[in-house]
This record gives sequence, structure tokens and C-alpha cells, in this order.
Amino acid sequence: MSTDYVVAMDRAVDAAQVGVKTARLAQLAGDGVPVPEGFAVTAAAYREFVDDGRLEPEIAQAIRRFRAGRDLSVAAAEIRSAFRDASLPAVVADEILAAYRDLGGEGTEVAVRCSPVTSTDPVQDEVFLHLNTAADVLAACRRCFASLYSAVAIGNREAAGLDQLTAVMPVTVQRMVRADLGGSGTARGESTFVRVRAVWGLGDPAAADADLYSVHPGDRPLIVRHCGGKATKTVYAGPRGTCRVTTTPDERSALVLTDEELQLLARWSVLADTKFRRPTTIEWAKDGRSGRLFVVEIRPGSTPPMTIRRRDLNVFEPQFG
Repeated sequence: MSTDYVVAMDRAVDAAQVGVKTARLAQLAGDGVPVPEGFAVTAAAYREFVDDGRLEPEIAQAIRRFRAGRDLSVAAAEIRSAFRDASLPAVVADEILAAYRDLGGEGTEVAVRCSPVTSTDPVQDEVFLHLNTAADVLAACRRCFASLYSAVAIGNREAAGLDQLTAVMPVTVQRMVRADLGGSGTARGESTFVRVRAVWGLGDPAAADADLYSVHPGDRPLIVRHCGGKATKTVYAGPRGTCRVTTTPDERSALVLTDEELQLLARWSVLADTKFRRPTTIEWAKDGRSGRLFVVEIRPGSTPPMTIRRRDLNVFEPQFG
């Protein structure tokens, strides 16, 4: 599968067409790192949608009215309403539907999210979770296109002096990882260690509540563990949302990750830093049904250093004969 409008995520892809998030994931997938199977709806598909629906004049008119004094939220709402009323061109919709059928078709749970072209694009990303019908996938793609003209996105582009009409929004469609039944977190390199955070369920965990690990990924692995409180977890709730629920006593007392899983995440983190030639933070998810770990996003940079009190340390160091 590789067309102007849909590109599979199983090979190197052009970030200008599929967005930087998808391009990074595809590069790691090419190196054997497990990434949720999926496809990108390209910038060319977005442009075809705008051209076919004759949306550019409506965008330009709403922007002119905003610059002349109209309230930004009103101008943004007008543009998004036009996007919602427009139909996806048949050639684009057919390719999205064919790609969704390749993933399993009706009943196959997928996540649909925005994939801005650069990591600095001033856009608030939309994400739609556990969709399981072709109609929902098409609607979510159109909503992602429309998110390019939220009030925040328009205002940010104006402040940055960017051309409103040349902006594009690729979309990523991937199989759902049921992290709400498993766990999720981040991993990032720091000196000779990889720092890992983990919680049950979904989310980018705060250090105050998460399990914290330091992993040396070398030939003599060293793992330092801190079991966090994990008082709540985030689970799926509806086609777009999530909700927080209380964890069980067993979940609060157990570590989310095994030593083998930690060493695997550490290797992926080192690979990402090396491949992208800069410090990165990987977001990972553990599928509660299959037990498999996946990388779901790679971000540049790193989060602030974590602090672990010495009395909380649990150190594992293999003994060699």
C-alpha cells in the first residue's frame, strides 16, 4: 500500500507527507522495533479534500474577517463547520477504506490522530480512540483535518507569521494498543542510564505516582526500581475520551514492568537516540491482551530528571560466575 493519499507505516516515509510523528515511528519499525500496525493519510489527501470541497476561499474569507476584528473563536468555528460539512473526495475515501480493510476492516479497533508535519507545528492534536467502523474512521480523519483551524492553531500561526493557507494536516491510523488493560509510560536516555516511567492504563505518568526505573542497557545490566503509588489509572471511555478509575490493591503494590521488559525498553531508547542523533523520549504502551510492548511516539528532548529517595531503591544486578 503506497499511493498519493495513503502510505503504510512499514517503511521509510516522507515527513512532509505523513508528519514527523509517523515518519519517526516508521523509521523505528524499519529497524524491528514493534510499532502498532497502521497507515498515514497524507498531506496530499488533505489538499485534495480542501480543493474538492472548495474550502480555501472560505478559509481565506474567515481569516480576513478575523484580521479585520472578528472574534477568533467565531472565525475558527466557521472554518471547522465548513470542514465538517464537506465530504471526503471519493478517491481519498476509497483509499482510506481499503487501508482500513487491510488492517482487518469492520470491528477492528484503531486510533486516529493528527500527525503535524513538524514537531513545532502550532496545532492542538486531535485523537480518536478505539474506533471500530469504517464510517467512524472516515469521520475522524475529517475531524483531524478540521483541527488545523482551531482557534489556538490559527492564533499560533498568526503569532508566528505563518501562512494559514499553506498549512496541512496528515493523519495517522493505527491498531489500538489496549494499554488501558496493561500499562504505559516513557523511556529516555540520561548519561549511561535509561530512565523509565510506568503506570497501569494510559497516559504520560507523573513521577509522583508512577513506577520509576533506572536501567543500564549494557552487557552487565543494572536496574534500579521504585514502586510508585499508582492510586488511579486512565482507561478508555467513549470514542474520543478516557476516564480515571481507582486501581486495585494488587495493582498499587505490583511493579508494572518486568526486568526483561525494562531491558527491552532501554535498548529501544538507545536505538532512538542513535538513529535520530539527539536525545529522545519514547512513549511506550503495553497491550493488556497480548502482553506485547509497543512504541507509540518518539519526542525530541527529555523530561526533567527524576528524584528517587535512597530508602525506596530496589536494585537488581545479575551475578556472573
